[in-house]
Amino acid sequence: MSVDDYLDLYNYAKSIGDAEWQASLTASLAEQLAAPAPSAEEVKLAALWERFDQINEELKGLFLKMRTQSASAYSGRLEERVWELKLERIIVSQSIRFRHVGV
Repeated sequence: MSVDDYLDLYNYAKSIGDAEWQASLTASLAEQLAAPAPSAEEVKLAALWERFDQINEELKGLFLKMRTQSASAYSGRLEERVWELKLERIIVSQSIRFRHVGV
């Protein structure tokens, strides 16, 4: 949950007079804020994984389109895009592997 979510819940707990819930929310928020921020390397690795997932989703969509399309010029463009994404996925997966081994 975000800090805003905690604050909204805290204000609601206060409005209904639930002091125990307020204390629990305060403790949870303090614990969340005390947690160390992710390192720059962890952020980069998470971004790579996100891109990897996006590529896979796009590939799934393209394969579905290719399955329903007849052999047309549009199909050739789909195949080109599939190859571009496959190459990008290889590069991203190599970057993930490099960063994962380095972590």
